[in-house]
Amino acid sequence: MKTPRSPVERRLARVLRHPGFWARLAVLAAAGLLVLLLGPVAWWATPAKHLHGKDKADARNATRQVLLAAVGGLVLLTGAGFTARTFFLTRRGQYTDRYTKAIAQLASDKLTERLGGIYALEHLMIESERDHPTVVEVLAAFIRERTLEVPEEPETDDPSSWPPTATDVQAALTVLGRRPHRAEPSSIELSGTRLRRANLTGLRFSGAQFQNADLRGAYMEAVDLQGAQLFRASMQKALLSGAHLQDARLFDARLAGAHLRGARLHRASLGADLTGAHLSGAELDDALLGGAVLKGAYLGSARLHGVDLRETKGLTREQVDAAETDDRTQLPADLPYARPRMSVVPFPTLRSLEKLGPKIPEGTTGGVETPTDPAPEREVPEPPDATEHTP
Repeated sequence: MKTPRSPVERRLARVLRHPGFWARLAVLAAAGLLVLLLGPVAWWATPAKHLHGKDKADARNATRQVLLAAVGGLVLLTGAGFTARTFFLTRRGQYTDRYTKAIAQLASDKLTERLGGIYALEHLMIESERDHPTVVEVLAAFIRERTLEVPEEPETDDPSSWPPTATDVQAALTVLGRRPHRAEPSSIELSGTRLRRANLTGLRFSGAQFQNADLRGAYMEAVDLQGAQLFRASMQKALLSGAHLQDARLFDARLAGAHLRGARLHRASLGADLTGAHLSGAELDDALLGGAVLKGAYLGSARLHGVDLRETKGLTREQVDAAETDDRTQLPADLPYARPRMSVVPFPTLRSLEKLGPKIPEGTTGGVETPTDPAPEREVPEPPDATEHTP
């Protein structure tokens, strides 16, 4: 049981809680410090043992001026520190208020308010490095929640007839893809999202998680997906021309009919369905194509340096001949070995051999004597007269 305080203790507690008490105490402390500096401290700090009269007084006054200047500078520094702290706390409070309002806008039923919340978070992310990871996670969660509903399957194979991604989801993707270049503690989590026909052109999603995502018909030209996780992602008929897919993981991804012209797929794990995909000019140096389906894929000028094609499916000799291979490219066992690509060397003549070795005497070839006289001409029988066989 708590012991009740006496009236004196209660009065003392009220006095200590009153802000005026501390203000008066601060004034008294400052006055006492000033008297102490101008009196005993100034006397002690003045080297006036050998001075007398007016000279001693002038020396002490000079000491007092130095002490006052030092105290003034200390007060200014202290004030600047308190001002900086107040500014920081005020700014931090402003960021918190802006963040709270933006989150409230994201939960609105109105599209315009959701868009305003998305772009408000973008401004907050640009201005506050501390809030950068939080804003990224919030926008990624917004995209995941907004794409939970499974859209209807398209009735045709024409991507232009498919319904596009929602406007607010597209805005959140754009903000995430153009975020400032900063160190991030974790990758962007967009696994399982439905982003059919989304526009990711030129955006940055390196290292992002897109497992089981629906990216069919998406516009992804020159997108940065280096090191991205795209396991079992649906990317049929996606436009990935010039995409950066170095070190990306595309196991069991569905890329049938996708356009990968000029895409950079160095060291990518591409054990995916590439049926009918366009890979002309793509760079697949040291890519892993184990289990990849290449039936009908166009590999014109595709660079397959160091690629192991032994476990691919549907690969033909015509596809290999159209691609660019090197001595490290490995072909399937049932596929005839590709024609060796060798530089054309002119056939050596006697004149070129003379430059490389001793002169070969006339009438000899490699030390074997040949007749110098021309061979006798053989008589060729004349063809029978055609008139003799005329009926």
